[in-house]
Amino acid sequence: MSSLEEVLLEAYKLVTPAPAEEAKIREVSQHVKSLVSRLVEEGGIDAEVDVYGSSARGTWLPGQRDIDIFVVLRDRSVKPEAVVQILTKRFTELGLRWTLRYAQHPYVSLQVESYEVDVVPCYKIQPGERPITAADRSPLHHRFLVEKLDKPRVLDVRLLKLFLKTIGIYGAEIRSEGFSGYLTELLIAYYGSFVETLEAASRWRPYRTYIAFTDTNTKFKAPLVVVDPVDPNRNAAAAVSLTSMSTFILAARRFLKKPSLSYFRATRGELVSQLETVEVVFPYPDEPPDIVWGRYKRLGRGLYKWLRECGFRILRWGVESDEVTYVSLVYIVENVRLTPYVLHRGPPVYDEAVDAFIEKYVGEEVVGPFVQGSRVYVIKKRRYVDISECISKKLGVGGYDIRINTYSGDLVRKNPWIT
Repeated sequence: MSSLEEVLLEAYKLVTPAPAEEAKIREVSQHVKSLVSRLVEEGGIDAEVDVYGSSARGTWLPGQRDIDIFVVLRDRSVKPEAVVQILTKRFTELGLRWTLRYAQHPYVSLQVESYEVDVVPCYKIQPGERPITAADRSPLHHRFLVEKLDKPRVLDVRLLKLFLKTIGIYGAEIRSEGFSGYLTELLIAYYGSFVETLEAASRWRPYRTYIAFTDTNTKFKAPLVVVDPVDPNRNAAAAVSLTSMSTFILAARRFLKKPSLSYFRATRGELVSQLETVEVVFPYPDEPPDIVWGRYKRLGRGLYKWLRECGFRILRWGVESDEVTYVSLVYIVENVRLTPYVLHRGPPVYDEAVDAFIEKYVGEEVVGPFVQGSRVYVIKKRRYVDISECISKKLGVGGYDIRINTYSGDLVRKNPWIT
């Protein structure tokens, strides 16, 4: 048996749930489906209620506690909001715990024992028909994948999901900008197996990888394009960032070259010492996670650009949050304090702009102007020497804490899965 075969044999064990766990997820799914069907019927709503997603196709990972139940409306005059209102009223009367969530329209997340069951209204559409809401595609996705995924491929979907999860790019949320469960299933359906998917991914090139199940002329501009087989106007890989796609390419190449179970066992890598870090910590706002992640990624990117303008060299940056108490912008920097003066390069002496450059600095507190080579230079005082001052100028005062050299998260760890 080859090294690859040995690793896969052990990895398959990690993604195979116990019979009792499979039975429990079926029991909870059917219980909530029956309950929602009854409440929908009592509310006079013309709809089909069914279980879709990974829990229905058996592509969920052991330990997963998420179930998706869809209320598929036949009547286009009924609004999803009306369905949610009827269900939440009855859930409350029955003493059930629920939370209102939002995507394109509201849906209900129901707590049943240790499971989180999302109850999502959508409209019934036919193949090729333009969806009214994003959720309308889900029943069609289910029917397409059920035909494509036999038992061995279902197991390979689970394996690919765990692989992506371990390397940190599983999930289409703004936080991850990675591969959704649906996209993962499409890749296995397209390439045929886990190993064949990795072999193909190792040859992918950003902005030049186009995957479609049928001939289509649809154009997309994205690092990775996977045409949704039930909606040719949608790129199922739209959420995948350039970084996430590139991470997958690297992981696929490294795994095939040197197979290891480290790609299937999530561990925190060894801390890298003697790195200076700055963490800007905010209290977590009372808003949906996708909104929070999107806002702070934009804020973090803007602050990154500003810090570079101030002269600080940023080695790496990111956003982290527990989605409960805090959200923080983290920067690994070369230095948190800079020298008081900086060499500032001007134009060549033969450029017409040289006069404006000299006139700007004549009389200022600078060394120069002076000529070095063919250019004019000055040595001038920096605006900000301390990184905290630079941050405060950009963000204002109050509402956050600045912590230096206290951060110990994943941004300063050696990558544990690369072998």
